[in-house]
Amino acid sequence: MIETKPADTPMSSPQVDAAIAAPNCAIQIVSMVHPSPVEFSHVEAHHTIAMQRQRKQAFSSGRYLVEGAEKRFEDIGRVLVVPANVPLQVRAEGGPTQAVRCIFSQDAYARITGLDELVHPNEMVGCLDVKSPRITDTLARLANEAEAPGFASRVLAEALGTSLMVEIARYVNDLQPRSTIQRGGLARRTHRQIIEYVETQNGTPSLSDLAKLTGLSRRHLSRAFKQTTGQTIYDYVEQVRFNRAANMLADTDFLIKDIAFKLGFTCSSSFSVAFRRACGETPKSFRKRMRPGAIEEAETPRSGAPIHAAF
Repeated sequence: MIETKPADTPMSSPQVDAAIAAPNCAIQIVSMVHPSPVEFSHVEAHHTIAMQRQRKQAFSSGRYLVEGAEKRFEDIGRVLVVPANVPLQVRAEGGPTQAVRCIFSQDAYARITGLDELVHPNEMVGCLDVKSPRITDTLARLANEAEAPGFASRVLAEALGTSLMVEIARYVNDLQPRSTIQRGGLARRTHRQIIEYVETQNGTPSLSDLAKLTGLSRRHLSRAFKQTTGQTIYDYVEQVRFNRAANMLADTDFLIKDIAFKLGFTCSSSFSVAFRRACGETPKSFRKRMRPGAIEEAETPRSGAPIHAAF
């Protein structure tokens, strides 16, 4: 069984809000209040996969301090991997943060995957922003189980943790050195055009919308976008929509049903289901955590509403 403790930093110690200890892994939901802005270096004694649960920060970047890794600071995404005993230097907006973490030993990872190394240094940059719906979904399920344990929670956490180790091994196996990623990908102007369009539109732009915008066929656009970014257009659009949802819940007084409408959901019920699947908590509980003084509101609409949308 893994035992973990917070790494020493110049800041106050992290607070463990919920946890499950299983034979091969440990699950923690950890909260912390950082100075604003903040810069620090952090080392994990065991391999750690973490998913941020707060709204997207204005800036958050990092680099692994190990020979052969990218020396420049790169954007940190919602999910990142910290290999055991590899220092991670972070620069970020600061303020309150909360993350769900799955922690597993090098021995457990080697035993389950047959791999001695989690990731080679020249591919570590890809671990600062892990783009995998399966990994995100598994971490959200683990967060939900840690906060509201059900029957055989340790057994389920062990199974999900094992699945997560396999998924991260597959993800890392598909990583390519940065020098090869841009070949056959999007032109920088086209990539920027897509980002600006998606991040400024209400609702959910479709692949057809983006193909028309760029003048590319849907097939070529899909392939080139994946080659350039390492994620599908669908996953990128859903990531932007989730970040927008988190920002509106944390920073505005919009009703949950109005946020759902602005994001292109047919009803607040489908929005709530999608948000909980992506984050491990409902929009209502997320808003309450981010804004303790926010006015309470019901988030379950009339019965019979269709539930089909997802982040």
